[in-house]
Amino acid sequence: MKTLALIGFTEQVESRMYLPYGLGLLQSYVQAQAPGRYHFLAPLYRREPIVQMLPKLATAEIAAFSVYVWNIRRSLALAKALKHVQPDTLIIFGGPQVPDQAEGFLRQNPFIDVVVHGEGEQVFLQLLESQGNWSEIPGISWINADGEFITHPKGPRLKDLDQIPSPYLNGFFNPILEADPQQKWVGVWETNRGCPFSCSFCDWGSAIATKVHRFGSERLQAEMQWFAAQKIELIYCADANFGILPRDLELADMMAHVRRQHGYPRKVMVQLTKNQSARAFEAFKRLKDADLHLPATLSLQSVTPTAMTAMKRDNISLQAYQELLSQFLAEDIPTYTDMLIGLPGDDFTGLLSGIEAVMDMGQHQELRFWNVYLLPNAEMSQPEYRQRYGLQTVQTPYLDPYMPATAPLDGILESMEMIVATNTMPVTDWQRMRVLAWWTQILYHGRLLQIPLLLLKAFGGISHRELLLAFLADPLPFNTPILAYVRNFLQQRALEMSQGLPEYVLTPNGRGAQIWLPTQSFVLEQLIQSPKLPDFYTECRLVLTQLLQRTQHQLPHGLLEQALLLNERLFSVNVKARRPFELGLDYNLWSCYQQLYKGQNPTLQAGRWQLSQSPDGRGGYEMREELVARGY
Repeated sequence: MKTLALIGFTEQVESRMYLPYGLGLLQSYVQAQAPGRYHFLAPLYRREPIVQMLPKLATAEIAAFSVYVWNIRRSLALAKALKHVQPDTLIIFGGPQVPDQAEGFLRQNPFIDVVVHGEGEQVFLQLLESQGNWSEIPGISWINADGEFITHPKGPRLKDLDQIPSPYLNGFFNPILEADPQQKWVGVWETNRGCPFSCSFCDWGSAIATKVHRFGSERLQAEMQWFAAQKIELIYCADANFGILPRDLELADMMAHVRRQHGYPRKVMVQLTKNQSARAFEAFKRLKDADLHLPATLSLQSVTPTAMTAMKRDNISLQAYQELLSQFLAEDIPTYTDMLIGLPGDDFTGLLSGIEAVMDMGQHQELRFWNVYLLPNAEMSQPEYRQRYGLQTVQTPYLDPYMPATAPLDGILESMEMIVATNTMPVTDWQRMRVLAWWTQILYHGRLLQIPLLLLKAFGGISHRELLLAFLADPLPFNTPILAYVRNFLQQRALEMSQGLPEYVLTPNGRGAQIWLPTQSFVLEQLIQSPKLPDFYTECRLVLTQLLQRTQHQLPHGLLEQALLLNERLFSVNVKARRPFELGLDYNLWSCYQQLYKGQNPTLQAGRWQLSQSPDGRGGYEMREELVARGY
């Protein structure tokens, strides 16, 4: 009986750690197909010093590593050290970070004996059963004893996914949970595999543009019951397109039933499908009705036609996005929209147009901007694609936001390859795009200035484009030192990022340590906590007044000043120290803002309005707006 070790370092998000689902699938499949023939050591999934992990692998005859962007360097370092002390241990690498064109990877890392491409369960078993004869095994690559590179094309995917026993139901995870009862876990849950889309930046499990195969419904229901029994609070659904299949409505009902029955899981993260807007909305609404939902992800990425073509998303309907957003707004379901910075075919004007389009469609809740990273097997990473679009990249550290900033274990820091320039976007344009994205998140979706900006758009006819560009103007109006300081800080951050420095900002956490904060969160926190917050709003008034004068837009008398006052009061009183307050206004600004936020068309009414915030009796606060005297 051969002794096997499975290694796959998982991610940790704040206090929660992902269960090593991929390792569970491999072990479960081998034990089901070859019962009693292999002994598995306890899986390695936590990051520890290499000198502490090596003894745990001392009896391993075969060591199989599952690798992705968050663990590739640590995995390589451990594999190299293991091969040094145990030359006879067979070392196998699999997972999305193994390149399909693997010769360079293998020659750079000669301690790896063989790599697996694509879906791994069947191939892994064949390697174990091969007695060293790999000539008939599909989907593998290696360097033979003569130094010759050999590669085999991938075989057919597994259609009957239930041939892989569930690691949740067969007891694989029980020792892990028992060994660490205080740890909070994230359960990874697959209901299907495959994705019919072929986005050039994506490498969803190395299975893009493929038929979707399903796990059985009875298995999935039993797994959800297991999550509830183990009190797993958060489930990450690993489907590429939740809502793409008609049965996803049934799965949403099943999850909701389990939640109501047991109180667990508390939340489920899903990636909604593209184009099937009605079904995606209905599936998510059923999760929302059971309080299982997190904000819904609306993956738009870009509206620039050349960028949509370059990333092969021109078959994904903008109308479907609009329909989904409208439905979510109508049901008061929180959403956020993803947009990418650095796409081939895009530029500063394209990103600005995309932001404006999304806001015009009614996305006032949240925009999340992501950098474009190159994954080994995505089309965007291939040499021909890089050359065609003139991609320029840097290696940037892989860091988890909001996590403690500690020295990297063993000096190993993971990194990702990030696009900073293309043949349509010089690096200076990329830097401007990053600054624009941060300003949008700080001023608008960070709510710091959203009320006046939204009211100026509605009642002054000033476009979102004009409003955002006003804060990027060079020079800014005289006597705006806070705005100038923030903009210079953002420009410096963008410059540093384009040179490969971290995306996040080291920030004291108030407990004697430091955490990594996203740049926009760092700026928001500094402004909100600053005693100069009133001065910030005074400077914003100068910028917006100058914009009104330059564009000759007209506003009702006093609306800008009162909108700024309302926004300032909400932050200085409501955010800093939540407590009751009252504010007299000359317009029904609060109700107008609330209606605009929900995509409605309000009527601005002059008069004497009293706005008050008071406890709601449920531990929160409610806002009331009352007409004291009619317009003058």
